Amino acid sequence: MSSNSESQKLYTLKLDTIWVHIAHSSNLEMTLQTLPLEILCMIIRFIGSDHLRKQEACCLLVCKWWYEVAKPLLLEDLELSATQLVHAPDHVYPKLRAFLRQLIVDVHGPRDWPAEQEIAKLNAILTSLVEGNHLASFTLHVRSQFDSENPLAPRQQYISTWNPTQFLNVLGTSKLSHLVIDTYGSEMSSAIHICPQLALQIPSLRSVRVRMCRICPQILEFPQGDSAIPSQIESLLINLSLQDVDRFSAGFSHHCTEPRRALDLYNEMITTGTEIANKTPSLKVFKILCHKHPSSNTMTMNCITGVKTILAGAWDWGDDGVSEPEAVSPAHFSSTDSDSSS
Repeated sequence: MSSNSESQKLYTLKLDTIWVHIAHSSNLEMTLQTLPLEILCMIIRFIGSDHLRKQEACCLLVCKWWYEVAKPLLLEDLELSATQLVHAPDHVYPKLRAFLRQLIVDVHGPRDWPAEQEIAKLNAILTSLVEGNHLASFTLHVRSQFDSENPLAPRQQYISTWNPTQFLNVLGTSKLSHLVIDTYGSEMSSAIHICPQLALQIPSLRSVRVRMCRICPQILEFPQGDSAIPSQIESLLINLSLQDVDRFSAGFSHHCTEPRRALDLYNEMITTGTEIANKTPSLKVFKILCHKHPSSNTMTMNCITGVKTILAGAWDWGDDGVSEPEAVSPAHFSSTDSDSSS
């Protein structure tokens, strides 16, 4: 290598679509310790907070300044179980409230869900994070309990004592824009009916995805009239299929308050959804999904266009799919998969 090439080195770092050129020459001395703050933040975000945590932040030991810059960035995007969130040290919560922008609470079974005496604390934490006006995205995944050694064992309804009313009440006044409530793996108490409450909050969000063991058309009865705030909702996806990789057969969501066959609930949701789509011009994507019994293929009804498509295999939230010309018939639903087996 020539002395000229040694004195002039050009390093190119690709950060998404941004190319940052750092020139090393006799006129410009720039090291990893003296990178501009903006470039350093881009590097840390490009690597990703999850990867940095898995590396135990060893790469942040380049210098103390890197570590200080990275600390708040590492808290921007977190994936925790509900138990981990509740059992975090007290000094962590103010930092989460200040820096957390995207939170995924992923629950794989009772071990990941707080004890009954800690439910109030969970609600208080979630409410506080939303009220902090920094959280932009919240996802709750509640998966079904599964014992590979005893696959036929009854599933425990471990979130049956959870009442999310306090948490849901503050969504409309927060800066949250993306909400996922995916609790197919465990059922809340029948005494807790959150669909009307969700209907009040959905218009204030931009993107909502919902899959619950119990659901009804009231979740789509958004506030109307002059007193209603202008709707911001752009994307709404509702899945009525309770499919899981560790289940032998998929089930369907139940109606919250009335006995309904799966087909009846599906049609009611589509009817109400079509009416709401016509009244909500902000909606750009509005689909209702359900699997097509006895196969695992997914039916997707676009409530804006009225077009139904079929997706090969099980989907959580769907895709473009292919057109399905025939009408939905009762044969596509299993009565044993609904809450009313008539």
